[in-house]
Amino acid sequence: MSYRIYNGTQLLGNVNNKSTGINGLLPATNYQFGVSNYDGNRESSKTTINVKTRGIRLIIPTSLTVNSIITLNYQEYSLGLVPIGTEPAGMFGGGNKRNIQAKVISVDNGKSTVELLEPLESSSTVSIGGTNLLKDSLIPLTASGVWMNDGVSNQIVDDYVKIRGISNNNRIYQPFSNNGLNADGYYSISFWASNDGNNEEFDVQVGTWSSLQTVHITTGAIKQYKLENVWLGGNPIFSFVAPFGKVVRLKKIKLEKETIATDWSPAPEDTQYIVDNTQMNELQDGSFAAFNGYRAIYFRQ
Repeated sequence: MSYRIYNGTQLLGNVNNKSTGINGLLPATNYQFGVSNYDGNRESSKTTINVKTRGIRLIIPTSLTVNSIITLNYQEYSLGLVPIGTEPAGMFGGGNKRNIQAKVISVDNGKSTVELLEPLESSSTVSIGGTNLLKDSLIPLTASGVWMNDGVSNQIVDDYVKIRGISNNNRIYQPFSNNGLNADGYYSISFWASNDGNNEEFDVQVGTWSSLQTVHITTGAIKQYKLENVWLGGNPIFSFVAPFGKVVRLKKIKLEKETIATDWSPAPEDTQYIVDNTQMNELQDGSFAAFNGYRAIYFRQ
């Protein structure tokens, strides 16, 4: 017996567990979810529930009145990254301006936590699954140096990254310890990979140095691999052990604090305009602001 999960009338998928998570939800948004029993042939009637997600929360380093409603100003700049305190003015302006209402949730030690009462995003892709804890995981780009070890040749091709080992049995990939992950518990990891048709076997190892789980990649066809219920703590690793000069293809890495791996979905940081629990910084004029790339949200008292 499995369960079918619906978002309104849209079937999200089937699950075997009596509990699951749903990815891709917008904050401060109403949803109607449904669930039915399904035995492979017949499906029961749906049971539905109406829910509203909470809004993104920001921390403003000033004391406000709990339960009061404040107005934040959102806008987008056209020149890319805008350093705090040096926002462009005049001809550089900024577009897509709108006001957003927020509620003061709590005040502690001169800092106010406020919750946005509407989403910043305009659309979402809702899917079943746990939250992906790894940023930039669709195609692991290397510009920031977060994902790749030194001494590795790699290139982006189509919708995956090609990684080439430059020494025999070199451990060529190790993102978790460099991704800000403070792991302590059981996790599941899934990824799409292949040996790029070079007829060499790759070992993929996940866990800690003292306790590793291993899968072997032996096919030229890129497909999904899963390692489930893996203990991660201390210095967690995810690495490829590759023969000299051989290439592995990789995309759609997902690390989730779940016992069963689910389909790939982006990390919240990769989809949200302003990340939950971001602290706003005070500007020279006494106002407060939070930035994400060319997007900014302000609070002016």
